Amino acid sequence: MDSIKDLLLAKNLDEPTEIAALKSFCLDKYKFEAKIKITNDSITLFVPSGILATELRMQQKTITSRCQLTKKLHVRIG
Repeated sequence: MDSIKDLLLAKNLDEPTEIAALKSFCLDKYKFEAKIKITNDSITLFVPSGILATELRMQQKTITSRCQLTKKLHVRIG
């Protein structure tokens, strides 16, 4: 069992929880390491292929609610 100290040392305190949730969602469900860019009013998620981008665009409402995103989500290939 991990101690609280170990858990806090492993946590990235600079990363917002919604971004961590989005990265975790992409890794768990679609098996890819998410690259994310944050601006004042949006979150851009870069994905490795067009097929995956299409799938994520269709799931955009689900992703927004599950990851509790407060900004508009954009999915781009790159």
